Amino acid sequence: MKHEARLLAYELLYSRNDSQLVTQRTTTDISSLKKYFTEEEYITLKTTLSTATRLLDEVHNKIEAELNARKA
Repeated sequence: MKHEARLLAYELLYSRNDSQLVTQRTTTDISSLKKYFTEEEYITLKTTLSTATRLLDEVHNKIEAELNARKA
């Protein structure tokens, strides 16, 4: 039985072949895992994932805006 899981990941990828910079956010829907957590653990994870996702979206938007400004 696994005792850990990647719930959220953020990657900044650069492809030298086509000179493309890509950001990628991966998140896990933990609702199906609720039965494995106490109520407190589940609420903590859900809140933390929500906050982290919002903040990573802000990072993504900032990077995208800066890259678009370079093109102009």
